[in-house]
Amino acid sequence: MVYALPLFGNRVAPRCTIADSILLLRTSSNQTISQKRIPMDVKSWIDLLKILLDYNVDTIIGGGINMEQKHLAADYGISIIDNVSGNDVEIIAAVINKTIRPGFGFLANHIQKVDLKHEENLDADSRYVYTCDCISCLEKSCLEGKRCELASQLSFLRENDITKKILDAAMDVSLEDERTLCRISELVYFALELDYKKLGIAYCTDLSEPATILTHVLRRFFDVFPVCCKIGGQRVTEPMEMRYNKIVCNPEGQADILNKIGVDLNVICGLCIGSDCIFTNLSDAPVTTLFVKDRSLANNPIGAVYSDYYLKEVTSSSFG
Repeated sequence: MVYALPLFGNRVAPRCTIADSILLLRTSSNQTISQKRIPMDVKSWIDLLKILLDYNVDTIIGGGINMEQKHLAADYGISIIDNVSGNDVEIIAAVINKTIRPGFGFLANHIQKVDLKHEENLDADSRYVYTCDCISCLEKSCLEGKRCELASQLSFLRENDITKKILDAAMDVSLEDERTLCRISELVYFALELDYKKLGIAYCTDLSEPATILTHVLRRFFDVFPVCCKIGGQRVTEPMEMRYNKIVCNPEGQADILNKIGVDLNVICGLCIGSDCIFTNLSDAPVTTLFVKDRSLANNPIGAVYSDYYLKEVTSSSFG
């Protein structure tokens, strides 16, 4: 049996096509016969499969592998063990011990207890909360309307809870059968159903143009109050930064103004990571994010998840 393990450094590559090498592992009767590590610089899944076929690989052990890639590998007679995490030593041991499986490196810890030692007044049964990894959960019992171990301690919503009202409105919008709504349309439908009158727009000046268009559109339905991230016009004070003539972002000021206006809902448009956290934390009204700024991907950050180029950039050893 010949296994192929795409590696980035000495760990399993999160996506096979961003690996910098492949470890070829030949086994027989639960013993390692040989190991060979070959450098790799491929651009596509097809390129990778060609290499695997040249080395008569039976099984590839990797990170994230989508359904199209799995079907293509199956067409060439190569089996898949995916969603694997760990270093080369751990994976080799798992192969030899026959404990390698989809989800290896994740599943053992997808639910674990954390002791709240700082909460001295809690009783023994309440001292623990669970951390969670739903991605690695194999049961997915929640999708069948059942409670998992984590959810057994969750309290569910009461009829008069504002959270339930928001979720009811969200469900009405997301389950719209007659048409597929864009995100802006969903925002309008959602706010109208909740009878919101005043909307705040917390926007970054880098996205002034789309924020302006959005404001004009929303003013057909609501009173809209756009507040830019540079409100107050305070310049940076650090000597090294002053030469760039920078104005400080002011998410606290954005939240303060919109809180005083008393808006029903705040909409984030392109605030930087960190500024959006501060604004959301200080906002009295519920907050939803409509536009997300991504300077590299035309404000489409989800594109990086499907790009080998950007995943390699994120996971490269020179990144941090």
